Amino acid sequence: MNGFTYLTTHQFRYNLIETLQQLFYLNGTVGWNSPLWFLVVLFFLELLMYFILRCPFKIQWILVGICFLIGGFLTSTQDVYPLGLNVIFTGVIFYYGGVRLKANRQFLDSKAALITAIIGVVLLIINMIFNPMYSTLYDNIITPNYIVFTIIALLGSISVLYVIKKIPYFNQKNIFVDLGQSTLFVLASQYFLLLGFDTVAKMLNFYEATWIFILIKSLVIIGTYLVAGRYIAFRRERGTLNAYVARLS
Repeated sequence: MNGFTYLTTHQFRYNLIETLQQLFYLNGTVGWNSPLWFLVVLFFLELLMYFILRCPFKIQWILVGICFLIGGFLTSTQDVYPLGLNVIFTGVIFYYGGVRLKANRQFLDSKAALITAIIGVVLLIINMIFNPMYSTLYDNIITPNYIVFTIIALLGSISVLYVIKKIPYFNQKNIFVDLGQSTLFVLASQYFLLLGFDTVAKMLNFYEATWIFILIKSLVIIGTYLVAGRYIAFRRERGTLNAYVARLS
């Protein structure tokens, strides 16, 4: 954005030092660089988890609990911290949950997973109806409160994984594998996709902070990435086929 401003007005909108800070999420804002703030947070989260996962199992739970409390304290201030510290400590809970689920993959085939998924969906719906506000770790806006947010987010994540596990189409087509292998594409596009949806909604006078709008927006974004995932897979498969044909010829 600073570059575009300079080209049109021959002046920088922000000074160069502030621009560099925003680029790497050092001063609590990222401007138009959402993918970069995520990578910075992920880097420090990986470092933190590296040490946690090398501790004895019981100590791991204690350290994750401490990170949970630190994340709750930072969230309660509603300040956006340098290097995304408020996101890093909260992210530990989700990262560690993924580690434990990966180590116990058969859980998704159990009745407990079904019950967890149902509870997660119910809580998500209740939260959308009675709390039609955005909850963002990035902006440190956690509603209605930190504990409720964490519980709903964890159970909601398990619900999504359970549904994906039970729908043959997702498993056969490897849509999420394709998207996972194209993480950079997702990171680089998600900000503009979300911004684009909001812009179109405002133009059509459809933009409003209600659970219906959030639900429609979520479905559109997910659907867009599902289509993109198949397109990426198609291009990859066609490229592999073309290379094979070229070798034969």
